[in-house]
Amino acid sequence: MKRLWAWFGVTAAVVVMVGAGVYYYARSRPAAQPQRPRDPGFLVITSIRILEREPETRLTREQIARVLPFIKALKDVPLSDVEAAMAIVGAVGRVFTPEQRAVLEESRKRFQERARAQGVPGGPGVPGGQGAGGAALGAGLGPGGAGAGEGFTDEERAQRRVRTFERMIRYLERRMKS
Repeated sequence: MKRLWAWFGVTAAVVVMVGAGVYYYARSRPAAQPQRPRDPGFLVITSIRILEREPETRLTREQIARVLPFIKALKDVPLSDVEAAMAIVGAVGRVFTPEQRAVLEESRKRFQERARAQGVPGGPGVPGGQGAGGAALGAGLGPGGAGAGEGFTDEERAQRRVRTFERMIRYLERRMKS
C-alpha cells in the first residue's frame, strides 16, 4: 500500500512539473505582434506603377493633372488617419478609366494567386477591403503587403514613405511636361 502511495506521489509531482514547464514556456514566448495597418497611399502609388508599365494603360496628361494634387495631399496624411487616406484613394480611383481599372483588377488577382501559391494570405490589403476605390486600385498590392517594412523602425518607415511619395510626384511632374 505504501508503494501505491509513493507512485501516486511521484506521478503527481511529475504532472505538476510538466504543467509548470508548459506554463513557463507559454509565458516566456513573446506575444505575437499585431500586423501593422497597411498604408492606403502605397495602394495609389503601386496602382500608378502598374498602369505606367504598358503604353496602352499609361495615365494621360489630364489624368496626371487630376491625380497629382491627391498624391501630394496623401503624402501628408498621417498613417493613423485611414479614413481620410481612403477618401483620397477613392478619388484617385475615380480618375482611372474602366480599362485601367480592369488592368488593376487583373493585376490584383495575379498577386493574390502568387501569394496563395507561396502560402501567404492574399486578402485585400487595406482596411475596408474593396470599398472606397480599393477594387479600382487593385487592393492588396504593393509595399505594405505581407512582410513589407519588417525590421525597420517607425521613423525609418516614415522616411521611406516620404521618399516614395516624392519620387512618384517627381515622376508624374516629368510625365506631365513630356
